[in-house]
Amino acid sequence: MITRAEWRWVTAFAGVVMLLTSIPYLRGVTAQTEGWEFGGFLLAVEDANAYIAQMGQGARGEWLYVPAYSSEAYAGALVYALLHLLGRLAGTAHTTQVVVYHAARVLFSSIMLAVSYAFLARLLPTISLRRLGLLLVALGGGLGWLLALMRPGPWLGSLPVDFILPEAFSYLILFAYVHLALARALFLVALLAYLAGRGVWAGLALLAAGLVQPLVVIVAWSVIGLHVVLAWILRQNQAGRGWQQDWRAALWAAALPAPFVAYTVYLFRFDPLLSQWMAQNQLPSPHPVHYLLAYGALLAPAALGWRALWRQAPRLAVFVGGWLALAPILVYVPIPTQRRLAEGLQLPLVALAVLGLGQLAARWQRPATATVLLAALPTALLLWLGALSAAGSVAEPIFQPPDKLAAFAWLRQNSRSGQVALSAYLTGNVLPAYTPLRAYIGLGTETLHLAEKAPRVAAFYAAGTPDAARRQLLEDGRIAYVLFGPAERALGEFDASAADYLAWRFESGQYSIYAVTP
Repeated sequence: MITRAEWRWVTAFAGVVMLLTSIPYLRGVTAQTEGWEFGGFLLAVEDANAYIAQMGQGARGEWLYVPAYSSEAYAGALVYALLHLLGRLAGTAHTTQVVVYHAARVLFSSIMLAVSYAFLARLLPTISLRRLGLLLVALGGGLGWLLALMRPGPWLGSLPVDFILPEAFSYLILFAYVHLALARALFLVALLAYLAGRGVWAGLALLAAGLVQPLVVIVAWSVIGLHVVLAWILRQNQAGRGWQQDWRAALWAAALPAPFVAYTVYLFRFDPLLSQWMAQNQLPSPHPVHYLLAYGALLAPAALGWRALWRQAPRLAVFVGGWLALAPILVYVPIPTQRRLAEGLQLPLVALAVLGLGQLAARWQRPATATVLLAALPTALLLWLGALSAAGSVAEPIFQPPDKLAAFAWLRQNSRSGQVALSAYLTGNVLPAYTPLRAYIGLGTETLHLAEKAPRVAAFYAAGTPDAARRQLLEDGRIAYVLFGPAERALGEFDASAADYLAWRFESGQYSIYAVTP
């Protein structure tokens, strides 16, 4: 049972944490100078621009996703529903969209922290352990900071997990990902409802989660399904509840979100555009050493905690133990986005580790807890300091120069939603976040066949390319506008003024816009 005093503490804690995560963004706002505008994001800026682009689609009355970074004709699909909804709330102004995004980030992240506390309270008996657990969930990382300092050889082949994988560490979600915060909250609500025998509520929570991030439903199904099987095998029965009740709750949790999950799987398997998108969205799990370093500091106390939980609540011990045993399999399932299946793994591991620390003798408990905190907190601190430093450096891609903003303002006034613009990749990434246009190239995952398109773009801007090849690209890409700026001129010295198929429309400083003529 969670008391009102605990909820007040959780509310205050969430407020402090979200204020801390917002300070670098506030610094970015105050650093704006001489016409340079803060784009609103400091982490995964390319992806963040895509989120704003989807909000822009929603603001223009669209509910179905259309790729903002590829030129192919497409009727739309029901993905990115949350971002479209936020866009309807925000309107079409970029600044307002950024403000609404961060307001939603603070709100959904605070809810995520509250539900995380409820999950921890299900496993931890005392308030002090629950508070320690929430601190580790919110701000705890792994030993990735140590790996970064050591700079190991290329055999590890990746940045540390706790620097790049929000599904594995909540701090990254709190800092940047509004949709992942809501999906995590709904995911945990579903697990808590299942454990309470409320299968309908578990199913409804997973249905909502599927609309935001379908992969969390797969993780929840895997965890719940394994628990039902283990409970049947072990014949666990606690407080009058046996595996039959778990089975009924699991059926509801599976049945209610199943239609939408099936729809999503169908889209990403058979839809020509989304299947290609999925094929390009390669997010493999890194070397297992990365996961060991990410969670290694928690493993020993977690083993102690599981033993204690087995004695106190065998059913819960089977649930979290099965989840942890399943995790190494999930994160190496052969799908393109396999590392995203680490969803929520931090929660059961932190809960067991904190419970294990509570089992230690008094003289060992304090130094062991201090050791865990010293190992877990540096990553979040380093990321926060890095973001704060980036927010004070007025430069692209975090800030946008006045000439580019003027070009985008003209396009906002003179282009139609869905038209395609040709530019260099860097310009194309920002373009749909500020205008209703689609970019021919601009995002690695959402620009279909980027490997083939990028050389064609470079050739278009090169001085020696035949006009016939340029015309063919404009026709193939259904391109309405061609942009020229520093990034485009770095590709070549093509003189657009001599091309009878391009008509000058706008110029501001280093940026020019040409319309494609019939």
